[in-house]
Amino acid sequence: MSDVVGRVLGTDDATPLEFWVAVAPDAHLQLDDVVAVDRLLPTGDPISLYGIVSQVRARHEGARFDSDVFLIADGILPAEVAEAAQIQLTRVVPETFVPPLPGAEVRRAVDEERDAALDLDEVERRLPAGLSRDDDPIYLDFDFIDGTKGAHINISGISGVATKTSYATFLLYSMFNSDVLRAKATQAKAVVLT
Repeated sequence: MSDVVGRVLGTDDATPLEFWVAVAPDAHLQLDDVVAVDRLLPTGDPISLYGIVSQVRARHEGARFDSDVFLIADGILPAEVAEAAQIQLTRVVPETFVPPLPGAEVRRAVDEERDAALDLDEVERRLPAGLSRDDDPIYLDFDFIDGTKGAHINISGISGVATKTSYATFLLYSMFNSDVLRAKATQAKAVVLT
């Protein structure tokens, strides 16, 4: 079961592509967390909106000037700390592109809901690609790597420190040691040029 981490903000615009969440005082969101929010349409049809945290901010509510932070810290000026997270939409089920409503509960997407948010529930051949910050597995759709639907991987990083080479080697290892190649595993070979 997913836990509620906040509510959709009403002071920032919510659009079908991005929205802001007021983070609950007893919760936190970090970059790349996956979240879900539900909306009931006027027709009575429910939709689920999924997204990934792309930015997190904290600020004083009640402060007008940057220097107010000192007065707040000394207890002279009343203010509350408010955290908010920007969410970039990844998927809407069913595809009805409307914004979430202000005040709607936002929950952390886990298990099957996380898979739905990342479109993994539609992926037939999952290539293990690493772990998220929460140690959840990350997968790539192998159909976009082997030529079935496309054939490209772009790995970026700093030159000269072997991070790109190491990750490419890991992906090759993952490809040959998972069941993603299925019957073609015995015929598949890799050529590495350095």
